[in-house]
Amino acid sequence: MSIFSLKIIACVTMVLDHIKYAIPETTCFATQYLGRIAFPLFAFLVGEGYCHTSNLKKYSKRLIVFALISQIPFMLFRTLVGEWRMLNILFTLLLGLGTIAVWDKFGKKSIPIIALLVFLGKILRVDYGWYGVLSVFLLYVFRERKILRIFAFAMLNLIYYQNRLFLENSLPYLISYICTTIPVIFLLFYNGKLGRKTKYLYYLFYPLHMFLFYIINLGIR
Repeated sequence: MSIFSLKIIACVTMVLDHIKYAIPETTCFATQYLGRIAFPLFAFLVGEGYCHTSNLKKYSKRLIVFALISQIPFMLFRTLVGEWRMLNILFTLLLGLGTIAVWDKFGKKSIPIIALLVFLGKILRVDYGWYGVLSVFLLYVFRERKILRIFAFAMLNLIYYQNRLFLENSLPYLISYICTTIPVIFLLFYNGKLGRKTKYLYYLFYPLHMFLFYIINLGIR
């Protein structure tokens, strides 16, 4: 399974996750739960992008540029969800990239900076918040220790879902927890290869699909 394959799976499951907000009639098991697969894959791909890039500054600038381009489509789409005053997922991935860069440069001495970047994910209200930033970091740090990576990510998800897993009606959250953790098992089949080169696939697809869903929703109201 190549980077291209992971991007396709992530994009398809992201559509599943978002379509129910634009077209409520599509709400079903697939759109309710399988969409949870998307973010962990994108979080992992940031680390792979870091490893494969020959120019970290250009990679960072690309994230910043498309994060800014995506913000208005993201906010329009988020009006369908009910909360639009937050930053899109590319800002999350950018903070995650920052944790990777400082870890590689300073090692354990960078932990206070990493903690600050994770905290920024919360106070800046980026999509997925502190959890999203920490996901990028953990999936990168344990990239060479695949079984430990599964355990670490499963524990992170347990912390993220913990309060909801013990509610009286906890089954939906249990299924969400499982579907959020499953992607890291997919990564056992990752071959480390790029596959088909599609540098801008996600960067363009992300804002375009949100804007399209917003327009579709306007048309069916």
